[in-house]
Amino acid sequence: MDNNKPFIHIDLPALDIDFLYHEFDAQEDGLMLKTTTDVGKYINSMITVSAQPPAPPITDHSVIIYLPVNCWNHHILNGNFITVISWKKKMIEQYLMSEFKIRVKEFFLIGYEKGFTQDKIIKAFLSFYAVKNNQVNYDSIKKIDYRNRQKITDEVKRGIQLELNW
Repeated sequence: MDNNKPFIHIDLPALDIDFLYHEFDAQEDGLMLKTTTDVGKYINSMITVSAQPPAPPITDHSVIIYLPVNCWNHHILNGNFITVISWKKKMIEQYLMSEFKIRVKEFFLIGYEKGFTQDKIIKAFLSFYAVKNNQVNYDSIKKIDYRNRQKITDEVKRGIQLELNW
């Protein structure tokens, strides 16, 4: 770990960590946050400065995220402890999952439009996002696709019912 770079050590679900590794540049022991993306801006907005050192992560799924240093934040980042408090961590998790689901939806829409099967789209998605290809992640992606297709079916059903005045 480079002690000269400010960082946060945060515990997140494994799927979120895989997603972050796709979004940001990997360092020797973590990730370099980029504030040029919406995900990076959001995570950067959730950091908190503290006079006390943060508690170490509790779970096995944690990641070190190095923060960008700018002319406006270098004094505060270098002179204090940096952390993400629990309710902000939960907000980050929810944001990452919603962003992930949007990416899955877009990937499937294009994949189905091109005539690919669900299995091929899932495998391509797992490969593209470098998500560990295991049964849990495979089924998670499949479930997201199923729910998206169910929403489309429900919208079609409502549209037809409105036209029929039933």
